[in-house]
Amino acid sequence: MNGVTEIGAGTVLYRPEFRRLDNGRNGNHVLIDPEGPNWIGTDIRSEEILGFYDGRSTFGEVIRRYSASHADLEPSNAWLHVHSFTRDALRSGFLSAGPFERSPYRGRDAYLKLDKLNALWIHTNDSCNLSCAHCLVDSSPSGDSGLPAGKIVGVIDEARRLGATQFYLTGGEPLLRQDFFELVEHILSIDGSSVTVLTNGTLLDDGRLRRLQGFPASRFHLQVSLDGSNPDVNDPVRGRGSFSRIVDGIKQSVDSGISVTVSTVITSRNVEDVWLTTKLLPSLGARNHHLLFMHHRGRSLEGQAEGQASFEPVPVPRLVEAVNRARQAGLDNGVTVDNFSFLRMRVDSPRYTKYDLSNACWDSLCLYSDGHIYPSAALAGYRDLSCGQVDADVTTLEEIWKGSDVCRDFRRASLLDKPSCNECEIRFICGGGDIEHSYLYSSAAGRHNEDNKGNNEGRLPHLLSMDPYCGLYKTMIPEMMHDLVDKASGNVNRESGFNAPGVLRGMGEGVASSACGAGEGLDVRTLSSNCVLSAAEDTPRRAVREFYADAATEPQEELCCADTLSATDVDHIPAGVLERAYGCGSPVTLAGIRRGENVLDLGSGAGIDCFIAAKKVGPDGLVIGVDMTDEMLDAARGFKTEVARSLGYDVVDFRKGFLEEIPADAESIDVILSNCVINLSPDKKQVFGEMWRVLKDHGRIVVSDIVSDQKVPDRLRADKELWGQCLSGALTEEEFLAFLEQAGFYGTEIISKSFWKEVEGYRFFSVNVRGYKYKKSSGCTYSGHRAVYLGPQKAVIDEEGHLFPRGEEVEVCTDTANKLRRPPYSGSFVVIEPSGETDVNLGCGTDSDEGGKCCG
Repeated sequence: MNGVTEIGAGTVLYRPEFRRLDNGRNGNHVLIDPEGPNWIGTDIRSEEILGFYDGRSTFGEVIRRYSASHADLEPSNAWLHVHSFTRDALRSGFLSAGPFERSPYRGRDAYLKLDKLNALWIHTNDSCNLSCAHCLVDSSPSGDSGLPAGKIVGVIDEARRLGATQFYLTGGEPLLRQDFFELVEHILSIDGSSVTVLTNGTLLDDGRLRRLQGFPASRFHLQVSLDGSNPDVNDPVRGRGSFSRIVDGIKQSVDSGISVTVSTVITSRNVEDVWLTTKLLPSLGARNHHLLFMHHRGRSLEGQAEGQASFEPVPVPRLVEAVNRARQAGLDNGVTVDNFSFLRMRVDSPRYTKYDLSNACWDSLCLYSDGHIYPSAALAGYRDLSCGQVDADVTTLEEIWKGSDVCRDFRRASLLDKPSCNECEIRFICGGGDIEHSYLYSSAAGRHNEDNKGNNEGRLPHLLSMDPYCGLYKTMIPEMMHDLVDKASGNVNRESGFNAPGVLRGMGEGVASSACGAGEGLDVRTLSSNCVLSAAEDTPRRAVREFYADAATEPQEELCCADTLSATDVDHIPAGVLERAYGCGSPVTLAGIRRGENVLDLGSGAGIDCFIAAKKVGPDGLVIGVDMTDEMLDAARGFKTEVARSLGYDVVDFRKGFLEEIPADAESIDVILSNCVINLSPDKKQVFGEMWRVLKDHGRIVVSDIVSDQKVPDRLRADKELWGQCLSGALTEEEFLAFLEQAGFYGTEIISKSFWKEVEGYRFFSVNVRGYKYKKSSGCTYSGHRAVYLGPQKAVIDEEGHLFPRGEEVEVCTDTANKLRRPPYSGSFVVIEPSGETDVNLGCGTDSDEGGKCCG
């Protein structure tokens, strides 16, 4: 197979210079290659094997060293352990056929291109109906009303010509502007553009909400500020009576179908209350909570604010506790804390992705209410950080973006030159922290704020100051890694007898994200502003849902399965279903479905395989179809009545759900089918784990899917259209089988394989795969059973590491004896009972043995 490293006894492999991130959790460890960056989650056995690969020892020598340190293991088990981990580590980039030789990183300015503006922040005005005690820009009712609409529209249009699609409106209070709705309408009239409005929520009355309802929900978003779970916490910061008005605005916005995130600034006054605010949100209809960390500027530094005590910085340990409590409250109450969602995107980026400081002045700028351009919204108003003033007759936005000294300084800044990052093993995942916090907490900030005079020559060192919240990131990032590893370890099934060490979780595993290649094999990226982190729906799921929603409405011939279906299998099925028979194989015809069985079809679409299975299971069986696309479910349910009328009975139940959370009871299914759907999931291991959960003991899976001949590159994985076509999310054949094995399936085999398609030199194949579930009893009991392998191979090793030389009796436990009596092993083994009787079972119990006739 292309792209697969051959492993023989004399193979020498290399590992990177890795570190163990900490002392581990739940018996699992996170190993990190800082310079990649890359990380994996393992157990202690895997770490031991990895340590044996020193660039000199051969694969055979590693097996001998591992076997010597585990005297209780049979040689075949030692081979299985080392081989399984080695394959995993090669796939995860922690082993290589050659040395890990890397060119020195030269800082982001050497790799990124200044070719596209992505985001424009707009301070619409400095006037506000509130005077919040921690306001960054001292907004109040007496603040300025902002630029004329025509001037703002001109900047918006130029930003759009430069590539910007994301627009953020902040202030002040944007809703105070009389022309607010016209500004939003202008932005949304531009194809592909989106608007996020940062508001205090108190002005969201019926009239305004009716107008907001007219904006497309997928491109318009509100972020509403709420700083406490009750008036006693919120109102001293935001003003008397503000709590009730804010929560009412949130409720009405959600009820109006508007997308809403609630943000909370964590201060010394509300730090103990943050988790209660998270807990409150479901009662308001909100499901996203964004936590903001205090900036060192604005009204919060004035000592007294409306007679209130000044804000003290929250110590990092208390901040960590507050953030973790909020996250747990979110998990308990169905609320997403956006900070963790976006941190996960960074932690779980494709391996070797280097994050390097902020996107300010790279692909994001801020227009302030006085017409000056600043690097970001949080730095707006610091005159020494003004990049220039927009004047269509003299200075354009493009000239400021590409030519100002301030912008150049921001782009020159790199974590490579940041002393606090030099020895940090997570620096390329953390990205060097928040450049705004670094600058504002540096010694330069007070001087620039007070007199608007500063030394531009000294700007760069202050941009590279230490982020005061560095300790928070150093806590959150390893915790996020361990969370991913713990979740993944739950998908490695030890109940099946498979116990080989491996990589539990690798960086970027199953993730689809936009690749912004920076050349020289590097993917260098910047961090977006922490001011707003609206939780986006998972990209692969959204792309797939949109793709197949269209396919449900209008049949697409190019997606239809090429296999020829038996006329007797489909003579009861309406033509509309056959026109929407999308897939890459025909698992239902290979599954040997029997009367009375319970069948589950994952990604049931318009119902073709469910309706074929319904005929096979008869009136006493059950067929469940699961799909996440409403349009497909509607189509399938619409055809269901006609199918039931043709058959004379109705045994099909269509359910909405995700493959990662199958809506079916544990151990309730005899046969699982799936036709070209598993590749669409962003988390295949979770899917396989769910399949094992719902399957009965001795149940079977027969799935058709697309696999690739080598790992699909990030640029293809970022293609929404290719996701919908079942290509971007494809595993390699080796990965597919390995993940099934780790999930607990045994006897996995490729029943058939055929070429499907080639894209940019990457070849994709349609495969039909079969596997079985067998749940071992606790502990092995030896009662005198022996097994004899009949051939044709010289010897075979099963999933548990048992070696069976052809023709030789091997003592086996009762569990293994039971497994060898069943498919797919029945017919290849003779099982000798303790009494000496021979149970050959040739052909018995196989899928072709309907009703078990040969077994009597």
